[in-house]
Amino acid sequence: MKIIRFLRCVALFVVIFALPCVQAGCYELEKGEKLTYAVKFLYIIPLGSLSIEVKDKVDYSGEAVYCINCEGKTAKWISLVFKAEVVLNSYVGARSLYPRKFEQILKIAGKPDDIRRATYDRVANIMEAEGKGRKKVPPDVRDPISAIYYLRAQDLNEGLEINQTVNNNQNSYIFSSKVIGKKKIGKFNCWVLDSKIRRENKSMYHRMDAVIYLSDDAKRVPVLIQAKTNVGPIMLKLKQ
Repeated sequence: MKIIRFLRCVALFVVIFALPCVQAGCYELEKGEKLTYAVKFLYIIPLGSLSIEVKDKVDYSGEAVYCINCEGKTAKWISLVFKAEVVLNSYVGARSLYPRKFEQILKIAGKPDDIRRATYDRVANIMEAEGKGRKKVPPDVRDPISAIYYLRAQDLNEGLEINQTVNNNQNSYIFSSKVIGKKKIGKFNCWVLDSKIRRENKSMYHRMDAVIYLSDDAKRVPVLIQAKTNVGPIMLKLKQ
């Protein structure tokens, strides 16, 4: 069903982001930060909402990590006939912004939860997906959640290109972004990033193009995301 594919697209995109020469610098996650987005199909039809929140800092095998929680829910009018929710949890190094553990839970009313988990061995560069086995990954690989925060950590300027490898607990994708200018969105002055996501095998069915607007301030909040997916255009807009 299209709504299921939509939820998976949000799960990959978040909804929706390293070249060795681009470093995270002194950026650190801010506990308690919560961002909420309205999600629309064809940029106008309400499909649901999505929130992303930085939870508590915990110890993970000797490293201080933050748990970042992301939840997406279908709109009330859709829930009358099809109720679904996607939950993502990423355990991200407080300073390195590298993921140590990632889980994706797709909840559909009347069906068992679809749960997918992955852990990352940052020394051996191995990703182990629960029930899928182990896989060699690039040393700079990130999950979809940690990738967003890594993008926010960059010192943006026009012409800057940022390339990442993103893994959604099974497949790896090349995520490339280029800063193409600035634009005002509501009350925010924003950097505009032209972005592309392609699966490593270059499958034409696993690609996404997007324009991402990050606030031109120290927090670099994702204000608006307009994505062209294989199920149609999807927009995530920050609720203020």
